[in-house]
Amino acid sequence: MAEVALCRIDDIPEGGSKGFGDGTTDSVFAVKKDGEVYVYRNRCPHAGAPLNWMPHRFLDRDRGNIICSAHGALFDIPTGRCVAGPCPDQFLTAVTFEIRDGVVWLTDPKR
Repeated sequence: MAEVALCRIDDIPEGGSKGFGDGTTDSVFAVKKDGEVYVYRNRCPHAGAPLNWMPHRFLDRDRGNIICSAHGALFDIPTGRCVAGPCPDQFLTAVTFEIRDGVVWLTDPKR
């Protein structure tokens, strides 16, 4: 299975998020918090819909959690676990990746 270069790590703003793909539930997004990067599939485990309400908008107002635009569920950034809303203890689907030479590589893009 081929790896896919997602972006340069500097393309993801600190305390922010960036979406990749066509915005459907097959796309992915990355969040950078405290210098760490997290990559998830753009799909709410409860509603099955894309999470973002606008391109690259995956975080709540305080940028402390990932938010689902369909019903306001909040997800912990490092774990993807639902911490508030109609899907308690369900998880976002994490996408495996590596950072090499400043580039975020999806190592299992179909996951």
